[in-house]
Amino acid sequence: MAVGVPFPQSNLVLTAPTAEDALAGNVYDLHVHVWRDLDGAGHVLSKWQFSADELSELQRNGGVLWFHCWGDTHPPIGIEVEDPFAARQT
Repeated sequence: MAVGVPFPQSNLVLTAPTAEDALAGNVYDLHVHVWRDLDGAGHVLSKWQFSADELSELQRNGGVLWFHCWGDTHPPIGIEVEDPFAARQT
């Protein structure tokens, strides 16, 4: 599974909900950038890194990935490969 990686613009670190989760090694800190847009809606942005094997599988399967969300519904999300903090040329 891809892992979350720190990035310079992160302004919050989400931590494991319990000490037991952290000690089990299957929940780790996730660096995020949190902000509100002009309408006051909240946003959370995280950065993820795929392993070499995962990158190979993405190439093999035509770039398909699966998003897994805990909860009762699918939240609005965006998945992209371009750095959202980099200046975009038009």
